[in-house]
Amino acid sequence: MEIDENLQIFISEGEELLQEMEESLLELEESDNGDEVLNKIFRAAHTIKGSAGLFGLDYIIHFTHVVENVLDDMRNCLIPVSSELITVLMRSRDYIITLLDGIADDFEGDKTEEQELLNLLNAFKSGNDNLPEYETKDESNTNTDSDNGGEHAQTDHYHISLRLGPDTFRMGFDPASMFRQLGDLGEVKEAIFMSQTLPSLDEIDPEGCYLGWEIALVSQAKKEDISEIFQFLDGCQLTILAPQSHFSEYKHLIEQLPEEEMALGQILLETGSLTQNELQSILNQQQEKEASGEAPSKHLTGDLLVENQMVQKEVVEEALNKQNKVREQKQKALTFVKVDSSKLDKLINLVGELVINGAKLNQITEDVVKTTVNEELEETMEGLTMSLEELREIALGLRMVPIGTTFNRFHRVVRDTSKDLEKEIKLEIYGAETELDKTVIEKIGDPLMHLIRNSLDHGIEMPNERQHVGKPIEGIITLKAQHEAGYITIQIIDDGRGLDPEVLRAKAIEKGIIDENKILTNHECYNLIFAAGFSTAEQISNISGRGVGMDVVRRNIESLRGSVYIDSELGVGTTITIQLPLTLAIIDGFNVSIDSESYIFPLDMIHECLTLTPSQIKEAAVQNYITLREDVLPIVHLKEYFDTDHVTDNFNKTYMTHHGRERHNIVVVEFANQKVGLIVDELLGEVQAVIKPLGRVFKGLSGFAGFTILGSGMVALVLDIPSLIKQVVGNEHKYFDSLKQKSISPRGNRSIH
Repeated sequence: MEIDENLQIFISEGEELLQEMEESLLELEESDNGDEVLNKIFRAAHTIKGSAGLFGLDYIIHFTHVVENVLDDMRNCLIPVSSELITVLMRSRDYIITLLDGIADDFEGDKTEEQELLNLLNAFKSGNDNLPEYETKDESNTNTDSDNGGEHAQTDHYHISLRLGPDTFRMGFDPASMFRQLGDLGEVKEAIFMSQTLPSLDEIDPEGCYLGWEIALVSQAKKEDISEIFQFLDGCQLTILAPQSHFSEYKHLIEQLPEEEMALGQILLETGSLTQNELQSILNQQQEKEASGEAPSKHLTGDLLVENQMVQKEVVEEALNKQNKVREQKQKALTFVKVDSSKLDKLINLVGELVINGAKLNQITEDVVKTTVNEELEETMEGLTMSLEELREIALGLRMVPIGTTFNRFHRVVRDTSKDLEKEIKLEIYGAETELDKTVIEKIGDPLMHLIRNSLDHGIEMPNERQHVGKPIEGIITLKAQHEAGYITIQIIDDGRGLDPEVLRAKAIEKGIIDENKILTNHECYNLIFAAGFSTAEQISNISGRGVGMDVVRRNIESLRGSVYIDSELGVGTTITIQLPLTLAIIDGFNVSIDSESYIFPLDMIHECLTLTPSQIKEAAVQNYITLREDVLPIVHLKEYFDTDHVTDNFNKTYMTHHGRERHNIVVVEFANQKVGLIVDELLGEVQAVIKPLGRVFKGLSGFAGFTILGSGMVALVLDIPSLIKQVVGNEHKYFDSLKQKSISPRGNRSIH
């Protein structure tokens, strides 16, 4: 099938509704008061069915209609909410997703699966078909009838309050006919004559009418039908209050109204909870009050309807809610515009090119003003630079989306997987509002899925095991996200059994991943789970055990210029930390020079820039750290790290021969609470860097996140600070571990030096 723009919008909005439906189903399982949640689920199914009708997608209409009927019965308390029913509705929601995804290929779904789901849905529905509707309503109505008119809203019958006009008899009206017509519509359960209106004998008019009743009518008729009985009675005072049991019906009718702005009175008229005469009466009252000079806030339509006992307060509130939702959706439609993601990507690329050309133009301007003073050119260039920076921020902001959408999808994963594993596990989410580049979010979903499933399978213990060690039966997996120094940090935390470094090391030796003589720190043992083919599972399951996935997780994260770390405590739990750049496109950078070559540091990771003192130069010449404000700062000699062609034999010779003629600079960078000093030749200043990926020739090259083109036209490599820091910290651990091993004799006793 050819997908036109309107059909594409239907598919996109349908997927959004189904995502909301999944979240609401999960919420329904945990919620004590599920009325509003059920309404959201019902509206999602109803909207998809209605929209499918616009495109003639009968197979979607057919299946969704059955789902909608079950949900409607759940709303009317005909089918109880249960975990089993929610599971079937989850499967039904997944099946509708496949129907939407198959539209482009004219795939109308797996009919075997569809029939199985229809049978399950109908089984739940048919299990309650024998329940009379009135019994369900009676159960929710424990209030007794009221004869004094003070509690009309709690009755389960129409309450008619009637005061005939003084000219009723003169017009030839017989009240007995009124009662006969009411009897035709239902049962007049009670009629109380109101004698308070009778005057004294010396004031009575023989032809006047002073009759009035409070009538209880049990009827399935509409309010408008009852009102028609009294339509020719001029001068009478009439109030008809519908039964409380009709509230759910009115609420349902209000929800089904078109999503368009309507006055409160019009909403109530459309649903039959208000008659035209009643509305006109209220409008007349409003005009009279306005004419008397009362403030408009004193005579709002809803307040007058409740005050005059024409409509229950709950029905008015539901109609007002409908009004507010329509207004919010209209405002949202005016505020947000959907844009094809490919157009957004093209915009980012164009902005990147503008940034590069802007940098070139700035370089040309600087060269021109060196020889000729041109204030107008300088001012224009300054304004252009500011505009480009603002354009860049706005363009990048368009691609920033909350990570909560990705996080919320794992509620379903945790629910279904924990049931399969016969474990009790809850997912807690923090920082869902944290924003991240759309491209990064799209690529982080699969790694997160692997890590969470791993925590579910290997991390959280079985309920009896948790109970045995004094833990709550229900395990907890926590997903957290927060911004940190230009990066986003995502943590997957479980309160499970934790990782045993010795078990991990033994498994790695068994599988030939490491040599048995290799000495590893605890953190290095934890990182073994990212080795290809590594697994500690004793049994292969549908979830894990084949040793496939965790190595791919690390590669996928590193391909996003990110890092992944593991920390664990045996018996307490495991924390997996992922750190990712906020954007993959354009960054604020800091340009430095090493052997006349330019390199870019991400600006938000620079803590400070320093000039080395003579004592620090001597200190750095003999060891890999310097003393900075009474703290030890590890350093990296970038000339040696890059192994440039011009590197000299040692740091002392390189720097000391130039002492007094050059500044010896160190850039202190910080990532994940670790600081490292990077020694460079020159500090060239801030730049806007458009990061471009390295070619295939450089695939796997560590230490670099990509490259950029400077204003001069030169190519500069962008440093991958996290991998640099990771390497420095790893080298430190190995150095100190080797010292420990040397200081311990083969028998395990410390040797004497």
